[in-house]
Amino acid sequence: MFTERETQIILLTAKGHKSAAIAQALFITRETLKSHKKNIIRKVRRVAKSELSLLEFAIDYAEKAKISPQSGDLH
Repeated sequence: MFTERETQIILLTAKGHKSAAIAQALFITRETLKSHKKNIIRKVRRVAKSELSLLEFAIDYAEKAKISPQSGDLH
C-alpha cells in the first residue's frame, strides 16, 4: 500500500523525528517530504473510507438478519 519511501517516513515520524530531521536523513527537501506526507494521508483516508463502508454493510446485514450485537444470536 505504501511505497518504501512512505514507509520510511511513517517509521521516522512514529519515532518522533521532526520534519527537518527526516528530510535531512532521507536526503530530500522539506517540500518533497510534505508531498510524501500528503500521499500517506490520502492513502490512509481511502482505507478508512473503505473500512467504514464495510462496517456500514455489516450493520445493515445484521439488522436485516435480526442479529443481536450483544450475543450474535438470531431473534
